[in-house]
Amino acid sequence: MWTGTRRRASRGRSRVLLVDSDVNAQALLAAGLAEAGFEVLMVGGAHAALEALAQDGQLPHLILSEVELPDGDGFSFCGQVRADARLAHVPVVLLARRQEDFHKDLAGGVGADDYLSQPVLVQDVVALARLKAGRRTGEATYESHTARLPLAHVARALLAGVRSGRVVLSEGEGWFAFRHGLVVDAVFHGERGSLAFRRMLCFGSGAYAVALGPELHKGSFTMDRAYLCETVLPGLERFDALRARGLPLASRLTVDFARLAEVLSTLPEDVGEVVRLFDGRRTLRAMLMECPFPEAVAYEASTRLFALGVLVPACLVEERERARCGATVPGFFEPAPSVEPEASPAAVAVDAAEPDASEASLDFAVDGPSEPLTLVGGGAQPPVILTFPKKPAHTVGGTDAAGSGAVPDDAGM
Repeated sequence: MWTGTRRRASRGRSRVLLVDSDVNAQALLAAGLAEAGFEVLMVGGAHAALEALAQDGQLPHLILSEVELPDGDGFSFCGQVRADARLAHVPVVLLARRQEDFHKDLAGGVGADDYLSQPVLVQDVVALARLKAGRRTGEATYESHTARLPLAHVARALLAGVRSGRVVLSEGEGWFAFRHGLVVDAVFHGERGSLAFRRMLCFGSGAYAVALGPELHKGSFTMDRAYLCETVLPGLERFDALRARGLPLASRLTVDFARLAEVLSTLPEDVGEVVRLFDGRRTLRAMLMECPFPEAVAYEASTRLFALGVLVPACLVEERERARCGATVPGFFEPAPSVEPEASPAAVAVDAAEPDASEASLDFAVDGPSEPLTLVGGGAQPPVILTFPKKPAHTVGGTDAAGSGAVPDDAGM
């Protein structure tokens, strides 16, 4: 029977023929496919499937068949489909409850598009259906988009099968290669290996292509489906949860060192590896790409530091610096207006005995608090804040220190 509505509006939905004698497994797969937007025809054996295919009407866009059937087997059924010119282009994916080594050879011999053995996840079957439904069998390249089929979903589904090939991002940001249930190589933003594969799953987005074919090169690492599901994907789920609720990846953050000094004793020793990457210029995404820790761990640490006030938006610091500069500060290397000695606590003293004004020296007053001297650069250069602390006047060998020009190297810096 067909699951889902049979209204006119459903005519544009892709149809899947599901052949399985296990009622429970069949219902579970059918529910997942229907929820993903497919229209599913369920039959219990090979003969019923061939009868359904012989009827006039729209052919299915994909056939999913269990290997063990009450009136035959999935391999023979797939061979009969391929022998019919009317059905030869329909993709066929075989599902096996028991994995046998010779099944892979049989699947390839009868022209099956893929072979999945237990445990088969509904999400993997749905991912392959989204990737292959409506395409002609034997196509070498399938195209999709991360908004419709995330890279993590397609990677897990491809590792559940027996095919080989590559997943390539269309913008040229990276790719990963797979062979017989293993990821064997990956390149992303200049990185190569398992780190590149993990970062591609976290940050890769946009259109991509799945190119099926032999992967003959040795590769740089191997990762099986079990490790992907048990280690990589849980971290990716944590990363996606933080991205949905936490700091935007495009945010620019900088360090409040005063606040860092207050809470430093309560932080882990390795937090310095995270803090040092926030300079106010790079985005959070760039920082996560450079951090040596796993992406989810670095993201969680950054979120925690932001909640503690150690990390603050760089735009707030820039606004504060602009406010401190003010509009009345003289420009960079521009002379200050002349000020009478009695009108200012700090005056520019010029030795009248020397006619050359270039030999003038700066004498900072002893009284009053030290004020920051702000030097403002031209154009888009950021302001430079230099604070010169109060230094009492003293004499060296009977000569005023200000007159001699002797200033300690570390004064005010």
